[in-house]
Amino acid sequence: MKRETYIASIAEARAKLQELLQDCDSPQIETMLRNADMELHWALWNLGVTVPLRPEEEYGRSAQRAGK
Repeated sequence: MKRETYIASIAEARAKLQELLQDCDSPQIETMLRNADMELHWALWNLGVTVPLRPEEEYGRSAQRAGK
């Protein structure tokens, strides 16, 4: 698989995780999904993609579930 294909597939998986997190009502599952997102975030970094230091910075305050 080419590098660009890896990058696109990882970005797609991260987008799907964000969708799942929007409707998640289990703290344990939410933590697991966030951990998966973090691992994919660092996979992109290791592939040379410029990413912020923290994965949640990419989604803005609305996706950080403040107040929970």
